[in-house]
Amino acid sequence: MKKLVLSLSALLLAGSALAADPVFPKGPTNKITLEVWSWVPGLDKTVASFEKAYPNIKIKILNLGGGPATYTKLQTAIKAGAGAPDVAQVEYGFLPAFADTGGLADLSKYGANDYKKYFVPWTWGQVSPDGKAVYAIPQDTGPFAMVYRDDLLKKYSIAAPKTWADYAKAAATVKAKSNGAVKFGNFYATFAPWFMALAWADGGQFFKRDGDGWVQTLNNPAAKKSLNYWNTMIKKGEIGTLVGFSADYWNAAGAGKLATNMEAAWGPGGYAGSLGDKSAGMWRVSPLPQWTAGGSIKSGNWGGSSNVVTTQSKNPQAATLFALWLNLSSTAITADWNNGGLFPASDAGLSLPALAVTSKNPSKFFGGQNISKVYAEASRGVNVNFEWAPWFPFVNDNYTKQIDRMLKGQLTPDQALDAWQAESLAYAKQNGFTVK
Repeated sequence: MKKLVLSLSALLLAGSALAADPVFPKGPTNKITLEVWSWVPGLDKTVASFEKAYPNIKIKILNLGGGPATYTKLQTAIKAGAGAPDVAQVEYGFLPAFADTGGLADLSKYGANDYKKYFVPWTWGQVSPDGKAVYAIPQDTGPFAMVYRDDLLKKYSIAAPKTWADYAKAAATVKAKSNGAVKFGNFYATFAPWFMALAWADGGQFFKRDGDGWVQTLNNPAAKKSLNYWNTMIKKGEIGTLVGFSADYWNAAGAGKLATNMEAAWGPGGYAGSLGDKSAGMWRVSPLPQWTAGGSIKSGNWGGSSNVVTTQSKNPQAATLFALWLNLSSTAITADWNNGGLFPASDAGLSLPALAVTSKNPSKFFGGQNISKVYAEASRGVNVNFEWAPWFPFVNDNYTKQIDRMLKGQLTPDQALDAWQAESLAYAKQNGFTVK
C-alpha cells in the first residue's frame, strides 16, 4: 500500500493566518474510506465538496443523534479496541473523558499544531490543554451573549443591561411594572455548562491540571458570586427557572412572559426554529452583561464540539486532513452554519459573509440584526485558560441534584456549591483520579 502523502507545515501559506482557507495537505494517492460519526445536520452535503477536492477519499457518515447514546457507543468501541470510527464529534466538556481512555490519536503527530493559528485561541486550549498534544480539531462554539425581547424592554422603558447591576435593577422594575406576570430572565437549573459559562466569563476555574493530577474547585469565588446573584432574583420572583428547550419555556418566550436570557451562539437558531412566527422580529441580541462597566467584553462558552481521530483509524493522517478541512474550509463552515447553525471555531470563520446575512434565520427572526457580529465579539472575549476534567459527566449530572435542593430551600447557594464540590471530588477519587 502506498503511503499517504501529507506535508502540513511545508504547505502552509506564509503569513496567511487570517485567510478563510489555509492551504490544506495533499490527499492520499490510494483510495480509502473514512467513517465519521457526527450529528451535524446536512453533513452529507458538506462532505460532497470534500470528496470532490479529494477524490481518493470516500466519507461514510453515521449520525447517531449525539448525546449519551452516542458517547456510550463510542466509549464501548474504544474500550473494546474495535468498532470505533475514524473521526467522531465530541463536545469540549466531554473530550477529556475520551482522551483519558487513550483511544484518541494525538493529532500533533500529523501536523495539527501547524494550524493552531487559524483558530480562536480559547478553542485550541480546549483541544490541546498542555499546548503540545492535540486531541481534536475545534469545530463549533457557543460563546455567551444576551437575547432579549426588544418590545418588552421598550414597554417597561429599560435599556439592554450592560452590567449585572443594571440587570438586577431591570429585573426588579419589570416585576413591579408587570405585577409579576413577566420574568426578566430564566435560570437553567438542569444545565451545568450554562451556569459554568457565567462563572467562566468572570474568570472562574472549575478544573485545573496539576502535574499528573488535578485540582477541582466547583465552589470557586466566581461560581459563588454568580449563584448567589441569581438565587437572590429567583427568590424575589424576578427570574424564572423553566426547563430549557421545554414546551413551557418556548410558550413563555413566545407569549411575552420572558424578557431576556443568556444564550450561546447556537441558541438563536433554536428560537427561530421553535417559535416560528410567534414573537418573530421582536428579539435582539446584546453582549453579556459585565460585572465591571467599561473595558472589553468578557464571555464564557456553553457547548460546541470538536472532531477527534480515534487510535483505531487505519488512516489517521487522512482523518486529520478531513477534520482540518471540515473546520477551516470556508465551504464547510458556511454549509454547517446554513444547515445546522454551527458557530465557527476558526478566526476567519467569524467573519464569513454567510454569518452576516440578515435576511435569513436566525438573524431574520432577531429583527434583521447581524447577531453573529455580537457573538463574534463574545467569542474573542472568552477566557483561554479554562479546562474540563475527565469526570465531568458526573459533575454535569450532580449539578442538577444540588441546584434542585437549593431551589427547594434545602441549601443556600454556597452550600449547594460546596456539596457539588464534595460529591464530585469523592466520585473522582473513587474512580482512580489524583485530584484535590
